[in-house]
Parts: sequence; C-alpha cells; structure tokens
Amino acid sequence: MIKNSISLLIIFFLVTHCCSMDMTKQTLYLGLCTEFWDLDKPTPPIDEHLFFRHYVAQSAGTILEPMCGSGRYMIPLLEEGFNIEGFDASPFMFKALRTKCAQKNLSPRIWEQFLEVVPETKQYQLIFIPDTSFCHFLNTSDIKKALQKIHSLLLPGGTFVFDLQTPFQQFDHIGVWTGKAYKKSDGDTIIESTLMLPIQNSIAPLIVRYELMSGTEIVKTEMEHYQIKLYQLEEMDVLLKEVGFRRIKKMPAYDREGTLSAQEGIIVYECKK
Repeated sequence: MIKNSISLLIIFFLVTHCCSMDMTKQTLYLGLCTEFWDLDKPTPPIDEHLFFRHYVAQSAGTILEPMCGSGRYMIPLLEEGFNIEGFDASPFMFKALRTKCAQKNLSPRIWEQFLEVVPETKQYQLIFIPDTSFCHFLNTSDIKKALQKIHSLLLPGGTFVFDLQTPFQQFDHIGVWTGKAYKKSDGDTIIESTLMLPIQNSIAPLIVRYELMSGTEIVKTEMEHYQIKLYQLEEMDVLLKEVGFRRIKKMPAYDREGTLSAQEGIIVYECKK
C-alpha cells in the first residue's frame, strides 16, 4: 500500500509540474488511442449530435470543424450532404478520418494542422468544436490565441458553437486505475487503462496507457498525458468578449431551451461575430 501511494505521488508531481509548461505542441491521440477511440466512440451521443446538427442545418454557408478527430461528428453530417471542412493536429486521427472518408466515397476539404496556425485565407459561416475539445488549451495566452483565430476565421455575423467542462463535472475514481478493452477485427485486443489524478489549478490531469495484445502477449504500448482545463461559470465570457464576440449565449449541456444552473458540469456556448 505504501509503495502504491508513493508511486501515485510521483506521477502526480510529474503531471502537475508539466501543467506549468507550454503544452500547446504536445502530441496527443497517437495510433493505439485513435484505434481505441474509433472502437469505443464510433458515433457521437444522440443528444450531442442533434444539438450541433441544428446549427449545421441552419447555416447558409460553409462550415468548419476544427479539432475534428477521426470524424465521428463530421462524417454523418457529410453523408447528409452538409458542406463541412475540418482539420486535426493528430496525424493518426487525420489518417483515420481520411481513410473513413475514402471508404464512404466522401471527399471533403480536410487537412492536418494546429488551430493556432490555420491560414486566414477563408472565412466560415459556422465553426463548431464538440466533445469539449477546446478544454485542451490550458493557459490563458493559448486560449486567447485560439479564440482570436476562430474569430478571424468567421464571416461577419458568423456563429461559433462549442462546449466546456467546469469544476462541477463529475470525475470518478480519482487515484484509481480503470480500464476497458476491445477486440479488433484481426483478433488482437486494445486495452485502455486510465488514471485520473487530483485537480489542481483548474486543470484535471490524467494518464492513459494503451496496450495492443496479440494472443497473450503485449506487443505495443503507448502512454498519453491528457490535461483538461476546467472553467468557472463566467471565465470564458470574459475571454470571448476580449477577442470581439458581440453576442454570447450560454446553455446547459446540449439543451438550447434549458436554464443554466450555477453548478453545470458542461456549458455550451453560442457566440456571434
């Protein structure tokens, strides 16, 4: 028990120490993670899909999904005929997206890139970021740069819709390893093991280990260090106004008509340029 406690303290120190570093260019979502993601989350939850689809359906112009991953939101919308472009910084996620689009005879404009360096040669009527992916930007400087980039990529009157986690989000099993496993079509198994660590300075850190098992042997292991920025109720409002958004609407999770409480675990923003 003492040995396990010491190990946990060491991991906690390393992770929380890294929180003070610039993690903008940190590579996440590697190969095994991407494969596991597509097995574990092949499609979005129905309420989230319908929520973002509403904005897509209302948009009269081209739509952009930054940080689109392997396309679990984008691909169903493309199959409906919506004009959506997207990009992701993970080469593994981007490769999976490109492969799935080819298999479905879809040919959207997609590319591999970090949000903060996307060229401002085109503007969009709608930009949306689901899955609370915006919470991967950790420090105020990087958050503002990302928001400024999104603002510049929007047409006048355009809409930005995204969701955020707050400190009221429930994080279970802190300090305890949990896991899942899926069998692949070739018979191998991918195992995900997750260690959620204590929240510090509004950052929720977690260590994730992905293992590929063939028969009874572990043939590949990948370790990933995720950090999630948690927002106080009014924190994002200030930043959105600073970069120039003129109308900001907040909603409870995926409910456009709902009333926001003071203890929402997820807040959704609709912002007008």
